[in-house]
Amino acid sequence: MKTVFVIGAGANVEIRMPSGNELKKIITEYLKPNKRYPNIKEDDLIDQAFNAYAEHYSKENDIDYSRALREIKTAAIELSRAMPLSESIDSYIERHKKSWAAVFCGKLVIVRAILNAEFHCAIPPIWNEHSSNELEEEKILFNSWYPLLFQKITEGCEIDELEKRFENISFIIFNYDRCFEYFMYRSLIFSTRDIDPEIAKKIVEKLHINHPYGTVGSLWNKNGDITFGKKPNRIDLINLALRIKTFSERTNMEGKKDGFQNFIREADRIIFLGFAYHKQNIDLLFDHLNNNDKTNNRILSKNIVYYGTGYGISKNDLKHLNYTLKSKDIRIKSDDNIDISPVSCSDFFHDFRHRLSFKE
Repeated sequence: MKTVFVIGAGANVEIRMPSGNELKKIITEYLKPNKRYPNIKEDDLIDQAFNAYAEHYSKENDIDYSRALREIKTAAIELSRAMPLSESIDSYIERHKKSWAAVFCGKLVIVRAILNAEFHCAIPPIWNEHSSNELEEEKILFNSWYPLLFQKITEGCEIDELEKRFENISFIIFNYDRCFEYFMYRSLIFSTRDIDPEIAKKIVEKLHINHPYGTVGSLWNKNGDITFGKKPNRIDLINLALRIKTFSERTNMEGKKDGFQNFIREADRIIFLGFAYHKQNIDLLFDHLNNNDKTNNRILSKNIVYYGTGYGISKNDLKHLNYTLKSKDIRIKSDDNIDISPVSCSDFFHDFRHRLSFKE
């Protein structure tokens, strides 16, 4: 049975990553002018990146440096003021995609916020295992869905059998962070006696993972060092910001081995975790099913079952969601093929434990 996990921002709230609304608040704070020095942001790294990119952009586009910097800072102030009124930072960037300064500011502050959140989340960086909050972090992590997923997918499986099992499990992650990849790497090291970190790294690198909107960077740098939780310099921050995508810029992986379209086509079971079911993301996941049943010799699976979390979603909206999924996926034969439960991600793994076997 081929299983696809679709992971949204709500899933990582359990490990102390920001929700969409919390991210908006963080962004607003990052872009507020310093009370003592109105032209300097509270976050010096962001201010340094603004100046560095203004210099680069002015040279590339043959405009005055002061003009470029003024456009960036004006865009930053407008973004900060608009956050409480915007559905999300992504939707704001999408709405202002014709403004180079607005797009740059939005992406830059997303990357800054996510990287900082990775450092403060409940998955302690391996290079900083003995932090002052280690016990608290371990408790939060233990009570989240992450260990439950790891236990379930590795159940009854020896280390040399893991790669084969992972062949039938894929992950579509709508988050910019690398929490899932890092957790898997860390868990393989700590749960398997004497495993070589390089073997754990290779297993994680072979996982079928797709981030439709990109990430805030590779989990390992060119030297093979873990980047999770590390603070970037201003140039790194700029380069990382230019990598992530908006709704209309989304990474198209069609036809590639780890393209999310192929994951969906071949799936027998799709599991949503902390997914908000926004229309643009539902369309992204399923619209291609109506185009071709067969692409690059990948045949649409015949049967499908949908499980997922719907924490905070009303009964009426859950009914509407069932209707939407049935309209998107012709493989769904009846409502019995869909079970979206109004529970958290951790509760989901308890409630569905008998239906989530990954054994052959």
